[in-house]
Amino acid sequence: MAIAGRGLFARVLSGPGSLAVAGVAVNGGNLLANLVLARVLNATGYGALVVQTGIFLILSMGGSALQVAVVRRGIPGPGDSQHARGFWIHRLRVVCAVAAAVTCVLGLLADGPVAAVLSYPHPFAIAEAIAAAAIWVSLSVERGLLQAGRAYQELAGNFVLEGIGRIVVTIALVFAGFGVNGAGLGLIVGVLCAAEHARRRTALGAHGRHELPGPRSAPADGDRRRAGGQRVRTRHALRRDTITALGALVPLAMLQNMDVVIVGWLNPAEAGAYAAIATACKVPVFIGLAVANFLLPEAAQRRQRGRPATAVLLAAAGWVVAPGLLLVGLGAVAAVPMLSVVFGPHLIAGAPALWVLALAMTCLAMTLLFTNYLLGAGQQKVVGVLAAGTVITGAALAAAGGDLLATAVAALVCQAVTASMTGFMMLRAHRPAASDLSVPVAARRPAGPGTHQPVVDPGLPAQRPPRSAALSGSSRAER
Repeated sequence: MAIAGRGLFARVLSGPGSLAVAGVAVNGGNLLANLVLARVLNATGYGALVVQTGIFLILSMGGSALQVAVVRRGIPGPGDSQHARGFWIHRLRVVCAVAAAVTCVLGLLADGPVAAVLSYPHPFAIAEAIAAAAIWVSLSVERGLLQAGRAYQELAGNFVLEGIGRIVVTIALVFAGFGVNGAGLGLIVGVLCAAEHARRRTALGAHGRHELPGPRSAPADGDRRRAGGQRVRTRHALRRDTITALGALVPLAMLQNMDVVIVGWLNPAEAGAYAAIATACKVPVFIGLAVANFLLPEAAQRRQRGRPATAVLLAAAGWVVAPGLLLVGLGAVAAVPMLSVVFGPHLIAGAPALWVLALAMTCLAMTLLFTNYLLGAGQQKVVGVLAAGTVITGAALAAAGGDLLATAVAALVCQAVTASMTGFMMLRAHRPAASDLSVPVAARRPAGPGTHQPVVDPGLPAQRPPRSAALSGSSRAER
């Protein structure tokens, strides 16, 4: 019984479970670190730290979009050669490293003028945010390769390593008197350590599977032209998938944060109370962000093989919906004591809206999962749906006038509609894959006397003709 229980626990943590646990652990550590830094820094310093974090999050979206593209290209297809795959991975790493070095230098040159424009008192902190975002691109490439290799436990460990390194170094340097600049150095150290760890884990996994030969291993002479064509297609595919993913990630980021900005604009007196419930309600979104790293490669791989990813989608949704509904229940029965303990009694004004906003953020987490599924399946139309949902949500939140409960209700309605639309697109995405699972009988008829040329879908592995058909065809050829 004990062995069976350990086996079940291992299977649960082998896929989305390990990523969900890592996401909860890292974001819980972030919350505790923010509480510590809010007490160590003065009001001006903590505000500058929040601005620095915001700059990093905005600039790092490019790397996150590239990660989606790397996942899609990192899953080997039937016509991909090992040399071409190893070549584009090596080439992408070199380009990202050179771009990161150049960006760091440019950040040091531009931090003064940018700080003057923003009236920001810590110019070097801006350069640190730019450098961290540049290194984040390399980390995103390595994490995308881990995803493509379905190394989910290694990916979860990378999340934890990055979070621990960043939090420990940040708090240590802030306590040492380096202030906001010390926090920026902690961010860089965390991203650097995570990037090197992910690169080592990717190289170790590739060596064990013999999938990624070095860039100097030359192919046969007959394969050179085909390898060159694959490189061109890979470059175009990476560019296309990165742009598509960026078009999806920007609306998702706005859907996640625009309610706090609008309440702060329309109702500054209660902005802190709404920020408290908004922070508490981000739990399902944080879990969704982590679990999406499991869903994206699984959907891409199954789509490539002509199979729907219903099972993995349900598993990922379970890890998001369960804590979301738990938070809804807690918000309905114990919102005031929970907010009072975590944030203090002066930030309990938003307690009546807590369960409503928790349900809205659960819908947003499902939208995030559906979007990653659709990106993995190559469905680009989701970008338009998310853009329309963002515009409608912004208008509805502004119409709420800054009232906390009305804002939460407007967010719930808009997030539910957006989740329904992306869910409908996900259901439609199953239909082509399901119809391709079988080849029509008429398509397998011989094209002419003495020949047998079945029409096979290029996305499916070739199937041998029935033995009787092969024998009859060969007998006709002999006659």
